[in-house]
Amino acid sequence: MGRPVDSPPLSASFAAAAQAIAHRLSGGQGAIAPRPPAVSDLIYRGTRYWGLAQVRCGRLAKQQPDLEILALLAIAWAAIDQTLREPHTVVDEAVAAAKRLIRASGRSDATAKKISGFVNALLRASLSDPAAGEKDLEQPIARWNAPAWWIERIYSDHKDRAEAILNALSTRAPLTVRLCESHLSSQQFIEKLSEKGLAGYRVGRHAIAIKPAVPVTEIPGFSQGWVSVQDSAAQLVIDPIQELCQRLGRPPIILDACAAPGGKTFAIAQSVRAEIWAADVSPSRLKRMREDWVRIMPTARSNVRFILLDVLDESAWGQEPGFDAGFDAIVLDAPCTGSGITRRQPEIPWRRDLIGLKAVVDTQRRMLDTLWRRLRPGGELIFVTCSVFAAEGEAQESAFLG
Repeated sequence: MGRPVDSPPLSASFAAAAQAIAHRLSGGQGAIAPRPPAVSDLIYRGTRYWGLAQVRCGRLAKQQPDLEILALLAIAWAAIDQTLREPHTVVDEAVAAAKRLIRASGRSDATAKKISGFVNALLRASLSDPAAGEKDLEQPIARWNAPAWWIERIYSDHKDRAEAILNALSTRAPLTVRLCESHLSSQQFIEKLSEKGLAGYRVGRHAIAIKPAVPVTEIPGFSQGWVSVQDSAAQLVIDPIQELCQRLGRPPIILDACAAPGGKTFAIAQSVRAEIWAADVSPSRLKRMREDWVRIMPTARSNVRFILLDVLDESAWGQEPGFDAGFDAIVLDAPCTGSGITRRQPEIPWRRDLIGLKAVVDTQRRMLDTLWRRLRPGGELIFVTCSVFAAEGEAQESAFLG
């Protein structure tokens, strides 16, 4: 069967995905332009194979290729291993993609021929010796797709649990949503998914995982604000806030100190009656949060006020009327390495280093020191990170309380 008329050739998708991976892993920033779902999928798969590509190129080639070609090889090996196409088709399309990349960079046809030949040779060599390819996966950076220092850090922090954590972080995360159960029960939602040919299963009190993953516009109840995309762990912020409300016997005043993109603010707002201040240092992220609030607001039980705020800028506090009078609860979803969300963002280990880890730990410490002074007596400070590194979790907590 031929490809749909409007879909790009596979070589074009390979090339686009390779360019995107190389941009991200070389430290590229900026907004990500919308991409066809097929290209986004290749970006994810190829990034997952970044460590393997380095190991395999180290075995098969005299030197590592440039980032775009290394990314292309990672994509091709992922496509072969995961049977996205027949191996010979993947090789042919990867060779064509290499030519596209070289010509797009303004280099000569002779260079395009040389580098596409290199790609062809490496892919065919790996296919001719699958046993050696299996041995590549015995290398830790290939097995767990992370640099050596990252893996060593997890072993140092978690000892006997390290391998289980690394294995878990190497699997693809499901699409998980949070239900506003005052409008839609778990059973009702699962039935609505079934009507659309989708499967849903509970992974938390309000959390449902959906298979297969679909665009948010296809999730029943999303546009009405009854359903929001949010990992099950992030939804746990609801529990201590509900306990606080019961203890106080009145609507608490809550600060979400690093609120964007809004998942925790909105989870709280749909679960309890409270006065919530949603603060963030980024104007663009706060703007997008305000826009999403329009979807959530009809189902919310709390009032949410938005404020542009750098938590560490003492001069910024108290400039907004009614703000900084003290809070019953402060949620600090602090800046971190993101080492706990590599299932969704597999490029993270390759974009971090030990210097950056130390810097973010210092930022967290200063934020904690600033925020706890804004708590009312008996108030609660909820410290959240998306990290499995002890320096950003248990050690940070011990230092703060100690």
